[in-house]
Amino acid sequence: MVTKMAWTIAYILLGYVAFVAMAEGLIRFIQPDMAGGVTIFVKDGQGNEMKRNLATLEHDGALYISSNHWLRSWYYAALKNPDVEIIREGVRGPYTAVPIEGAERATVSKLYRMGFVLRFICGFAPSKFLRLDPR
Repeated sequence: MVTKMAWTIAYILLGYVAFVAMAEGLIRFIQPDMAGGVTIFVKDGQGNEMKRNLATLEHDGALYISSNHWLRSWYYAALKNPDVEIIREGVRGPYTAVPIEGAERATVSKLYRMGFVLRFICGFAPSKFLRLDPR
């Protein structure tokens, strides 16, 4: 027999999952501009252009972006077709999206910190990073 405490925990977890799903959908729909951020244009498998507004991190002359949400179709599209374009400081230009690993990823992960509240809202989704190299 399931106890009342187990049901309470199950309802809390279900409510949190629903909250994260709603927040993720809202963030995807609204796509807020970020101060110092970029707008990235990525082509999906059918050649349709996806547009996302993203925060950036600059480190050692390199520009990084991160997917910090569970809904990250733009990220997977960029892995399949790394020729992307971004608008940065009002200028649109071509870039190559490069996934990072190893020491570079560890460094960027330490520098690209999200606060607890934002991580909570995003359901503690793991961050996935790309370096944007000018073409």
